[in-house]
Amino acid sequence: MAEVDSVRVYRGIYGGFSLAMSEAMDGVQFSQLPSSDEIARIAFELTGEVIEADDRPTLAGAQQEFTAMTVVLAILEHQGKTDSLSAREITPPLLGLWRLVGGQWPRP
Repeated sequence: MAEVDSVRVYRGIYGGFSLAMSEAMDGVQFSQLPSSDEIARIAFELTGEVIEADDRPTLAGAQQEFTAMTVVLAILEHQGKTDSLSAREITPPLLGLWRLVGGQWPRP
């Protein structure tokens, strides 16, 4: 079970918010979403579940940050609704992204 690096996870979450806010005119309506604190809490929990489900003892900090950014962007794109977002649904697509971004990130 990999350990969650809270600092890297929160950096990813707020990096995701920043990215989404820079594109807000094209889609995400922040006024119609739960508070940013609530979204950050949910993103942290979901990211933690993904990280802790990994059977390796550690995940690179960059991988944790990237995962958190991806999770918060998914939450924002789902308009804050997380019914269809769980570690089980999030992990398989992330494995493909991890292969693309970081050669040693995927599970062996």
